[in-house]
Amino acid sequence: MTDTPVQRHSVVVAGLLVTLWTFLITFGLSVILIFTTWILAGDRTTTISEAFKVVIWGYLAMQGVPLVINSTVLSLPFLGFLLLTLLSLYRSSRWAIRSALYENVKRPTLISLLVVSVASISYCGVIAILRFFVEPQNINWVEVMLKPSIMVISMSIFAVGTVGGTWSLIFDDLDFIIQRILKLVFRYTLLTLLIGIVVILIAIGLNYENMLLVQSSLLGGVVAVIAVVVSGIGWLPNFVLWAWAWLTSSTVALGTGSSISLNSVTISQLPAWPWFALIPTSLPSWTRYLLAIPLLVGFAIALSTRNKKISLWIVSAFLTSLGVSGILSGLSYLSSGSLGSNLLINFGVSPREVFQRNMTWFLVSQIVVIVFVGLIRYNKNKRNDKEIEEETAN
Repeated sequence: MTDTPVQRHSVVVAGLLVTLWTFLITFGLSVILIFTTWILAGDRTTTISEAFKVVIWGYLAMQGVPLVINSTVLSLPFLGFLLLTLLSLYRSSRWAIRSALYENVKRPTLISLLVVSVASISYCGVIAILRFFVEPQNINWVEVMLKPSIMVISMSIFAVGTVGGTWSLIFDDLDFIIQRILKLVFRYTLLTLLIGIVVILIAIGLNYENMLLVQSSLLGGVVAVIAVVVSGIGWLPNFVLWAWAWLTSSTVALGTGSSISLNSVTISQLPAWPWFALIPTSLPSWTRYLLAIPLLVGFAIALSTRNKKISLWIVSAFLTSLGVSGILSGLSYLSSGSLGSNLLINFGVSPREVFQRNMTWFLVSQIVVIVFVGLIRYNKNKRNDKEIEEETAN
């Protein structure tokens, strides 16, 4: 897309472009995602108008708004849609901000912030209008307006920093140690997500026959295949996070009476949905040893933050673990929850448990490494002091 400069007074237009672009993409994707789920669920008694309300419900839910509804539509992923929303917000806001700038403008950051403000207010208004299409008693409208605005602001800040040049300046002004810690936080967050992807790929390889069996028992044919693929795009980020949570011995809730952890599996009832075929009915005894994986990640963090000063090493390792655990906990909050029948009201992982488990295993590894290296250094320094005393005595 070519960036076309516009007049400075058209900042309002640029902000409205962010709103329009984001709404068209995200609402269009929600229609595809929810309608394919509705078709696959096989609820043919629902009218088109009721199905449209379900789309509105799903759109609001995937903006992070908690809902309480009774519907036969299956639970849909929050995080996958959220990532698509953030991507469209970033791309549209960055394009609109660049379009609102002169080449010789002296205050690009100020104009960028104005675009962000207009986009946030207008996007908040669009979401609020949707309340006239659904029953208001099922929705907390304060969160309806706040959460989408937070997403617009957060993504536009990246655009402001990119276009205005402030992001790199702020980052460059940080102390070297802080820069290093921030880089390690993002690096190890990515590592944990990659490990989660590997676990999911292995699960698909081991259970693909069960997935095909569930799929064929629903509708079969092209419609079911398309529905599974489309909805799977949204489910994948959720499963990746839950796979890592599972590796840390956190409990993954699968609805009332159903859960899975590193040591046990309890399945009461689940919807007929191919992606649930990834969930095993029992676990072999050796899976408990997979707890070594988060311990190894903590070990790697300890080595990456290694410093000659033990005190600085301890602080760096702790802050890196805190950052990674905090990000994973926040993503777990966004990826957990449900839209659908009461069967899946409790769905996903506890953000608090994810944070506690990650911090526990990371810190255990780091304490072992730091204490071991500290003892080696202490003995080495003691031998050196002894040698110096002997040389002095001679």
